[in-house]
Amino acid sequence: MHVIVKSLLLTGFLVSCGTTEESRYRDTEALERPPTVASSPTREQRVVDTSSIPKKKDKTGLGSDVYQSTPTQLTIRQSFDDAWSTLKRALKQSGIKITDHERDKGLYYVTREQDEADTSGFFAKASSLFGSDKTTYLLTVKQEGAETKVTATVAHATEQSSAAAKDGAPETAEEGPEDLMQSLFKTLRDKLEEE
Repeated sequence: MHVIVKSLLLTGFLVSCGTTEESRYRDTEALERPPTVASSPTREQRVVDTSSIPKKKDKTGLGSDVYQSTPTQLTIRQSFDDAWSTLKRALKQSGIKITDHERDKGLYYVTREQDEADTSGFFAKASSLFGSDKTTYLLTVKQEGAETKVTATVAHATEQSSAAAKDGAPETAEEGPEDLMQSLFKTLRDKLEEE
């Protein structure tokens, strides 16, 4: 019997709570509403935005962003800072050794050993051990507007040409920078890889 009385009292209490006429419980106009969402796009409208994702180039090298102005001068369509690091990568990939550099002056001192084709014989290899076949080149990097010019010359040309004249060897000071720049140009244009 106690259970029935308790059940009736509980039911009566719940009914009395539900029948109050207070408007604050029934009026939901003052409650915060979630923001409205624009209608979801249809399947045709869903496009992935890839503008912030850098796209990988299909090819290596700079392509038309580098061109050869003269046989001893290259022009890179980049700022000085970008061209400096690009040139450094190209020198490493070409197998050209950087012996010294002065970034504030825009100078690279590089050496290039004699080509493998020139040292194919036994005597040529033996003579390269005793004599220095390395020529030091000076690459000058200068910003000109939106482009950067790279010029090659033989470093200490008077010392190297007088030594070559004493040895009776033909002077190739003019051909050396041209060959160096042609090699760099091909690497920059076609084969330059990202680090």
